[in-house]
Amino acid sequence: MPLSAIDQQPGNETSTLCIGPEEVSRMANDLFSAMLGMPFNPEPQESTDLSSREVQATIRISGDWDAEFHVLASYELAGHIAADMFGTSASELSKDEILDALGEIVNVIGGNAKGIVDQDCNLSLPCVGRFLGELPASALTLDFDLDGRQLTIAMLEK
Repeated sequence: MPLSAIDQQPGNETSTLCIGPEEVSRMANDLFSAMLGMPFNPEPQESTDLSSREVQATIRISGDWDAEFHVLASYELAGHIAADMFGTSASELSKDEILDALGEIVNVIGGNAKGIVDQDCNLSLPCVGRFLGELPASALTLDFDLDGRQLTIAMLEK
């Protein structure tokens, strides 16, 4: 089974668009390195136990292409991301600000993915909360090193 592929029918032609590990890695690298200036290794790392991931942000794309993106992190890493995003220290941020920052991360990734497939799709609002410890087995799951900490990005096509 391919990691990620969709079929579209513009007119009488059929073409396949893919969002695979390379595109997810590129989107994450652009976001963390270019936009936030954080040290990010775009090469997916060996997958680890997800038990250290405490928070999750999810966004859904629906329409001609249906998918979900999940960003999972430790609360400490989410605070680090928020601090870089807001230009302050993590200790000065509220829990809501930290969770909002993680929601913005998944929102940017979902918006970039929607742009890549260039289909008639809608992007949901991000949903952020506690990670319950499991992702669907069919999800494309990638672990990255973000400033010495592990970040997980998962994509699930429906």
